[in-house]
Amino acid sequence: MIGSSELHAIIKLLDDTDPEVLVIVEQKLLSEADSIVDELEKIWLENTYSDLNPRIEEILKLIQKRKLHQDIKNWLKGDIQTALSAWVLCSRIQYPGLTLGMVRTHLNQLKIDAWIKLSGVRNPLDQINVLNHVIFEAYGFKGNNDNYHDPDNSIITRVLETKTGNPISLAILYMSLANDLGIPLFGINLPQHFILGYCRLHSLPDDNGYYAVTDISNDNVSSVLFYLNPFSKGQIFSQESIDAFLKVINVDEQPAFYQACEVLDIFKRILRNMYFSFGEEKNFVKQEEVAEIMEIVGISKPNSSFD
Repeated sequence: MIGSSELHAIIKLLDDTDPEVLVIVEQKLLSEADSIVDELEKIWLENTYSDLNPRIEEILKLIQKRKLHQDIKNWLKGDIQTALSAWVLCSRIQYPGLTLGMVRTHLNQLKIDAWIKLSGVRNPLDQINVLNHVIFEAYGFKGNNDNYHDPDNSIITRVLETKTGNPISLAILYMSLANDLGIPLFGINLPQHFILGYCRLHSLPDDNGYYAVTDISNDNVSSVLFYLNPFSKGQIFSQESIDAFLKVINVDEQPAFYQACEVLDIFKRILRNMYFSFGEEKNFVKQEEVAEIMEIVGISKPNSSFD
C-alpha cells in the first residue's frame, strides 16, 4: 500500500516522455488500485495536476472497470443473488461508485410507506392494489413511453430520479420492494416484455405471516396465482392474456413464459436492453463496455431487437 506523498510522486511521472516509464507507472497505479482509488479520484476531481488529468481519468476508468468485472464474477459465484444487486452492478457502467447500500437507503421511505399501508393486508390482490397505489400514485413511477429506448431507463439511479423506466427496471423495483415486505413476486421472462408473477410457495409463512422471499429459490415456487405488469402501473392479468400476447407477437408457447425465472436471466436481460439502448444512442463506447460484461455473464452480443 502506498501513501499519499508517494502517490503524488508517481502521478507526476505520468508526464515523463519515456514510454517505458509510463508503462511502469501505469502498471504500478493499477496494481495498487484498491488502496488508491479514492485518493486518485479526489486528485482528479480537484484537478490537482491539470495537464495530467486526462491520463488520470483514463487510469481511473480502467481501475473502475476492473473492479466492476471482478464484482460481477464474485456475484456469479455468490450464494445470494438478487435482481436488485444485479441491477446495481449494471448501473455501475454509468455510476462506478454506486453501491447496493446507497440504493437501499434511497428506497427506505418507499418501503416504510408501503409497509404501513400493508399492515394487516393478507389477500394477494389487495396487497398488489396497495403496492400499486404507493409506487405509481403516491410516488409517481411510470413507464417511459416517450423515450422507451433511453439508456437511463436501465440505470437505477436515473430511474429513481426521473421516476420513469422500462418494463424490466420497473419490475425489479416493484419486485424488490414486495420481496422485502414478504410478498412472493417473481420475474416472468416473457418475450418482448418483462412482467411479474404473484406466486404460491411450497413453504408456509412464519408466525408473523411473512416470507423471507429474498432467500427463496425458484424451487420453492409451486405455481403462479396471477400476473402483473409494472410498466402498465401494475395491471393484473391471467394466463389467458399471456396466451393472447404470444399469438399477437407470433411466438410459440413455452413453459418458461409462464413460470418464475432465475435471477441470472434477469441480469442477462438488463444487459441486453442496455446494449441495444446504447446502440440506439450511438454510444458505442458504452455499448462495448456492456458487451464485455455480457461475455463475463455468459451471453454473446445479441442480434435481435430491444426487448
